[in-house]
Amino acid sequence: MLPHIGLYYPFIHFRDERWLKTAALYWRELARVVPDGYRLSDSRTARVLREELGFIKPVDPAEPARQVAPMFLEVLTRHAEALHTAGYGVSPAWDDWDGRTRNPFDPVAPRSFGHGSRHTHGTRPERPGVAAAYWEEFTPELRAALMDSGLATDVRRGPGFRGRRSLTNGRWMAMDAGLAWVYKCAFVEVLARQGRYTPTTDQPDAHLASAGWDADRVAETLLGTTGTAISAQPDNFADAVGLLAVRLAVPAGLDNVPVEKIVKLRENHRDEFAAFNAAVSQTVDELRQELAGVTLAVARESYVQMAVEQRFDAPLSALRDAMKAQGIGTVYGLANVKFEMPSVVSAFGPAVVGGFVGQPMAGTAVGAALAVVGARHTHKQQVKVLKAGNPAAYLLSVQRGLQPRSLLRKIASLA
Repeated sequence: MLPHIGLYYPFIHFRDERWLKTAALYWRELARVVPDGYRLSDSRTARVLREELGFIKPVDPAEPARQVAPMFLEVLTRHAEALHTAGYGVSPAWDDWDGRTRNPFDPVAPRSFGHGSRHTHGTRPERPGVAAAYWEEFTPELRAALMDSGLATDVRRGPGFRGRRSLTNGRWMAMDAGLAWVYKCAFVEVLARQGRYTPTTDQPDAHLASAGWDADRVAETLLGTTGTAISAQPDNFADAVGLLAVRLAVPAGLDNVPVEKIVKLRENHRDEFAAFNAAVSQTVDELRQELAGVTLAVARESYVQMAVEQRFDAPLSALRDAMKAQGIGTVYGLANVKFEMPSVVSAFGPAVVGGFVGQPMAGTAVGAALAVVGARHTHKQQVKVLKAGNPAAYLLSVQRGLQPRSLLRKIASLA
């Protein structure tokens, strides 16, 4: 069974560091669209995950752009004038862009997605949202058609955009944020289908609709010709199952966990991660089959939650209980050594300082180190047996690997 690979959207660069760290704990790989020649400006977290773990993989947009272009060319041929009337045309007001706008230059779902009206009671838009779209995500023919029809413009021609450093590197065009969002939905759907990817995002408001885009649906979404809001039912089982399972183990202070720890965790526990990934894939495939006819969102969420509890939460709890029953501390340390060391040291009392010039202390340290070595060996053997065949074994490793290391554990690692 092939593992699921995530497809990050709607941006090139990640916006949430905590989300990215969490994603690295449950996705096998994370693909993202990177046009040829585009200069990345990744955060340190993204660079480490990309360069040291090979977690983030670039995908060229050329092929999905060729697949999506015909439907949008058909929309422009049939509905260009109607799109202008609806307020999707290029507006001179964009040159006077207001920097106080929330998330400027980002795609925004249009009104048919239930996010409210874009218009006032007059004929002009209340505030035309602007999105900066990279040229390489469109075919030359579609770019020309959008500009010729007044639905997009070269960013370099607008004085209001020339001051944006992020838009000066590369080739961009400006278009209505709602139009850009619908294009992004169709584009990502095609790319996900071509690569067998699962769309995923760090943007809570980015509800990607994925249900068979064609020219008619694009027109209905942008123009609201059906008279009702179009609701999206994306298949996000892989994202939901993996995320919920990992949240059982991820510490609250993940923001402060160095990304190198995540890389080390993935490298040191490859087999456990593979088993966990296989369990997630199996759970996702079963959910897709069993919930194929369930369209009620609250019901789907409940079934996903129950599946995670059954497949991961319960085995993780059982693994903890089994470790505790065999004397393996649930604090992920060597409990027997932890309590022996203070008593051994205190047995020497003031004599250690007064007359033996540190020699008993040295002997105690050697004895403690030997005790740690023996206990650690036993501990590892017991853990190995208990983890075998448990789909939640990787989650236990996540808990251990991302927790701050105590002094005793540091001594144990050096012994």
